[in-house]
Amino acid sequence: MIKIILEMADNGVVKTIKDDNSNGAGSLLEQKIVYDFEKDHKHNRKMQFFFDISNDIGIDTGNKFNKNNLVMASDWGPHYEPSVKDIDKKISKLELEIEALKMLKEESSIEESE
Repeated sequence: MIKIILEMADNGVVKTIKDDNSNGAGSLLEQKIVYDFEKDHKHNRKMQFFFDISNDIGIDTGNKFNKNNLVMASDWGPHYEPSVKDIDKKISKLELEIEALKMLKEESSIEESE
């Protein structure tokens, strides 16, 4: 049986995975992973932690070929007051996404007409 143990640490979480039947041979396997959240200002390590836990317990979050995927992202809080630079960066990112969608739409319409 596989057990997942989460322990709080001063700077994050320690995840221990214990498998008492590793490779079906009855041997014990123990793996420890430390998730350090102390300087994780963009929340990348926290998102990785949630995805790893989901994977460990068998929750399917989708993949790049699925129409619907579970996406974890960090974004501005509802009361965050962005700077002009922040706003410009977000506009640029959204414009790139729009261009990518337009190209995808164009490719799809070409394939449909053939």
